Amino acid sequence: MDPALKLLLKNLAAFVVIVAVLLVAVMMGLKAYTRHNDVITVPDLTSLTPSQAAVFLEKKGLRYKVVDSMYVRTKLRGSILDQRPMPGVHIKRNRIIFLTINARSSEQVTLPDVKDFSQRQAVATLEGMEIKVDGIDYVPSEFRDLVLDVRHNGRSIAAGYRLSKGSSVTLTVGQGSGTGELVTPNLVGMSLAETIDATHAQSLNLGDVSYDVTPKNAEDAKRYRVYKQDPIAGIPVTMGKKIMLWMTTDDALIQSASEEESGGVYIE
Repeated sequence: MDPALKLLLKNLAAFVVIVAVLLVAVMMGLKAYTRHNDVITVPDLTSLTPSQAAVFLEKKGLRYKVVDSMYVRTKLRGSILDQRPMPGVHIKRNRIIFLTINARSSEQVTLPDVKDFSQRQAVATLEGMEIKVDGIDYVPSEFRDLVLDVRHNGRSIAAGYRLSKGSSVTLTVGQGSGTGELVTPNLVGMSLAETIDATHAQSLNLGDVSYDVTPKNAEDAKRYRVYKQDPIAGIPVTMGKKIMLWMTTDDALIQSASEEESGGVYIE
């Protein structure tokens, strides 16, 4: 073989070996640098506070950042409501977990002037601002169905008063000069929210509410329906009368109660 060609082939072979070694070294270096096989499963941080989560995340080589807050009455104040990435996702070390926490206090609203509003208009206005109307007291008055006063925690409050969203108030409404005799509506099968609307629409109030099985939380309570009420449907009552309710998630019990109500029979 020509010596020049032989030298060229040797140089090419050496070059190929050098390139291959360099490629392997680069790949191994990149693998080590990016920690290719070093992944972490994102833990579930919900219900923890950021300070509690910080200790937990530090041990796993992760960081966190609070990016938003909102207020949920049923959750612990200051606790984590949401996280991104979600629990169970695989990520690399030193990644940031973005958190949404439950605000320490709820947003406040200003009580509007609802005096001389009709009861229905006042309830719609207040509940549209996330102020709950949990009771209506009827008093003798020249004009029927007009709001005379708003009370919070037992004391009268005026327009401009600051309330937290979700707060409850009681309205004082004029009864008028009539007898104020009404007929109890049939509430069987309704949710608690529906019964509040129905009783207020009839100038009545919601009384004690009992559950056959205690709900786990406020969200679970939304599944319950009325299967028994006192007074029963069709009974004459006066304005402001409180109606007591019994709630269940048992469809058979609700169906049975509905049939008894429609048949005019009521079993205590």
